[in-house]
Amino acid sequence: MVRRQAERAQKVAKKAAQKVVEGARNVDLSKVDLSKIDPRNIDMKNVDLPRFDWERGRFVRKDAAAVVGHSFHAKDVAWPLRLLGWLVNRYIRFCEVTGSLLVAGDGPFIKLQVEGKPIILLVWHGRNFQAIPMSRLFINPVTALTSRSRDGAMIANVIRPFGYAAIQGSGTGAAAKKKTNPKKRGMQAFRAMLKHLKNGEMVLATADVPPGPVFQTGPGMVKLAAKSGAAIMPIGASFSPELPIVGTWDKSKLPLPWARRSLVFGNPLYIEDGDDEAIEAACQAVTDALNAVQAEAEKMVRK
Repeated sequence: MVRRQAERAQKVAKKAAQKVVEGARNVDLSKVDLSKIDPRNIDMKNVDLPRFDWERGRFVRKDAAAVVGHSFHAKDVAWPLRLLGWLVNRYIRFCEVTGSLLVAGDGPFIKLQVEGKPIILLVWHGRNFQAIPMSRLFINPVTALTSRSRDGAMIANVIRPFGYAAIQGSGTGAAAKKKTNPKKRGMQAFRAMLKHLKNGEMVLATADVPPGPVFQTGPGMVKLAAKSGAAIMPIGASFSPELPIVGTWDKSKLPLPWARRSLVFGNPLYIEDGDDEAIEAACQAVTDALNAVQAEAEKMVRK
């Protein structure tokens, strides 16, 4: 049903865009208000148009759509996934209120927020659920990166009540041994995150990218830091006790209620733009920093 709705919206968007380009194929569509276009009775033959999304009652370019939010809105996701998202949210809340929280190294993080500096918050993929409740430490708006899928939309519905907005898009980890699929909308998500950072906001993402390799930082967020000038804030998160989830590529662990919880913030890292070799070295530096704070977080809850 979601796919059919997206296809119908795409057809309407193309018809609306044709009205704009009729008689002027090279028009700058970024300067056109597509919300005022009547898409009825428009001939679409032999027309090559950029792609548009229907978002919140108006036509927007793909980049703008990534800024607005994810394509699979809460009410467009199948009810089993909506129910699952609600249950996961309630479970995380329950773990939060029944457990105790230990926080270390958050001074530089708070200082950067007070100064209005852009921040990229990075955690390991297998610790993202443990890190969600850290939103209580947020002063400035934060947007989380989720995958362009129904699962990603479900996760966005999980984290929204905690104060996170969501951008939909992703890259592909090196373990896949193939190029990133453009349909994942990674580049559009990159531009959307860049816009948020330029406004002095924060972005939350995982450093390692599906399907792996696990615990190795991908180049995407490092390049985003170099492009935006934002500080990378490595974060370690752990519960004790927690239950390993067998068969997951990211070695995920399920947080349990009545647990000791820890959040450890590392020192901010600033990345300078450079060639592939410099980016690779920066990725290794971020990996080392994340491993250090994660080890400290796990040590804190076991004392």
